[in-house]
Amino acid sequence: MLVLQAVPRAGADAYKLLRARIREAATWEWSNKAKTRLRHVQRPRGGYIQIANAGGVLVAHIHPKTPSDLFYLAEKFTGRMIAWFEEDLQSINIQIVPDAPAPRKKRRG
Repeated sequence: MLVLQAVPRAGADAYKLLRARIREAATWEWSNKAKTRLRHVQRPRGGYIQIANAGGVLVAHIHPKTPSDLFYLAEKFTGRMIAWFEEDLQSINIQIVPDAPAPRKKRRG
């Protein structure tokens, strides 16, 4: 899984900027009522991006369905963040986090 952090410049809030911008976006839509999961309209079944606020820093966890969805979502999301908020962002950090192993089934014996 990838985790992206969008760090805003002083006085900006990357989380609030993104939430306000998604309302008018043609290629991104909310996939839950809490408006914390984003889906790309061209790949509605390709996974989602879970967003959260960490003191104005936008934290985005990318949850793909397939490995190609990981590349697609990361590329599209990062590109949109740069295109929309170039003047408001200080940095975008990407972390590669290993997926948690699947829980082991209990053996009946």
